[in-house]
Amino acid sequence: MYFSDSITLRSVVVGANANGYPTATNTDTAVWANRKSVSRSEFYAANANKINVVNEFEVHVEDWNNQTQILDGSDVYYIVRSYQKGLGLVALVCSDKAV
Repeated sequence: MYFSDSITLRSVVVGANANGYPTATNTDTAVWANRKSVSRSEFYAANANKINVVNEFEVHVEDWNNQTQILDGSDVYYIVRSYQKGLGLVALVCSDKAV
């Protein structure tokens, strides 16, 4: 566990402007993570529900604040599932398409 992958956790807040039109505001947080492969059972269980999970990232629990997206370079991933993994780690299972 080297936490050698730099990613950005993004939360999106939807609101309205002065004219009532919807707006989206992004809040980005740069963190270090471990990139992992999605397990076979996780992949097939998600695929049965028409969700394409592609990556899993491990981050420190203090870095994650229920964000909904991950930016990895120019790629945007959507967090499908999160779970506590060991002491102080959170695993984020991601899809390449919004669910």
